[in-house]
Amino acid sequence: MYKALFYKEWLKTRWAIIISAAFLLLVLIKMVLEISYSIRLMDANNMWNQIVMLGYMYYGDLLYLPTLIGLAIAITQFVPELSENKLKLTLHLPMPENTILLTMLLYGMLNLFVLFITAESLLLLLSAQFFPAQINMSALMTTMPWFLAGLVAYLATATIFVEPRWPKRIIMAVFFLLFVDTLLNHSLHDTYTRSFVFFVIISLLFSISILYSAQRFRKGVLK
Repeated sequence: MYKALFYKEWLKTRWAIIISAAFLLLVLIKMVLEISYSIRLMDANNMWNQIVMLGYMYYGDLLYLPTLIGLAIAITQFVPELSENKLKLTLHLPMPENTILLTMLLYGMLNLFVLFITAESLLLLLSAQFFPAQINMSALMTTMPWFLAGLVAYLATATIFVEPRWPKRIIMAVFFLLFVDTLLNHSLHDTYTRSFVFFVIISLLFSISILYSAQRFRKGVLK
C-alpha cells in the first residue's frame, strides 16, 4: 500500500520535481560561470576580498529557489486531492488516516531532501574548485536556512490547503510567512550557525499541524 501511495504522489508531482531539479542545476551552472568570469576579470585575491570583507554571496541566486520548489511540490501534490473532495477518498484507503497523511508528507519531504542535499553537495563541490574550505563552509551554513525555508514552505502549504476554515488559513499563512522570511536572511554570512538546530526542530513540528487540520477537514468543520 505504501508503494502504491508513493506512486500516486509521484504521478502528481513528477514534473514539478524534474523542473525543480533542472532549475537548481541551471542556477549552479550560472554560479560557476560567474565565478570563473569574475576571477579572470579581477583575479582570485580580489574575488576572495569581495566575499570575506564585503560579504558578497556568489550563491545568492539560490535564496528564494528552495522556497519556490517547496511551494510547487505542495501545490501539485495537494491541489488535485482537494478538487472534487478527492482527499476524502484518499483517506478511505485501507490504512489509518493519519498514516496516510504522514506518508504523503514523507513523500514530499524525501523528494525535497534529495533535491536540496544534492544541490548543497554540488554547491560545495563546485565552490571547492575556486575557494578555500573556510569560504565553502560559510556558503554551506549560509544557504542551509534557505533550503530549510523550502521544507517549511512545503509543510505550511500542505497544512493550509487541508485546513477547511479560511480564518485559520490566513492566520497560518501569516505565521509561516514570517518564519520563512526569518530563514531567508541574506544580509550576513553564517547568521544562523548556532541556532540552526533550533530552527530545524521548529520546522519539523510543522508536520504535526497538518493532522489537526485534516481532522477538521474530515469532519467538515467550517467554524
